[in-house]
Amino acid sequence: MAKVTYHAPQGDSEVVSLSGLRFFDGEPRELDDAEHAALLEKLAHNPHFEVVGAGTAGAPLTVLDETDPPPIGLRAIHNGGGRFIIVRGDKDQKVRDGLNKAEAHAFNALSEAEKRAFVG
Repeated sequence: MAKVTYHAPQGDSEVVSLSGLRFFDGEPRELDDAEHAALLEKLAHNPHFEVVGAGTAGAPLTVLDETDPPPIGLRAIHNGGGRFIIVRGDKDQKVRDGLNKAEAHAFNALSEAEKRAFVG
């Protein structure tokens, strides 16, 4: 069993729903590793979630932070004025624009294959 805790960004909703599950800010929720393997993998790479115990006995998963090199794949980033864009590569090649904050967070939680399908 993995414990997942949602940490809401300042000024954002204190509740988020993913894959039919609701997560409340600061409240750990236990998820079965086998039943929710794909979701746990996504959440492990989401900066607003802490995942502990997935796959191993209580060992936290490694999550990239600002000190790690930028990801090379697709990701949504803030473009100013409350708008977000999807970029590719370490040079931030613009792929798509017009996303809001919720859409950007949802996009970043997708797997690489799902991201490629989304942008076409």
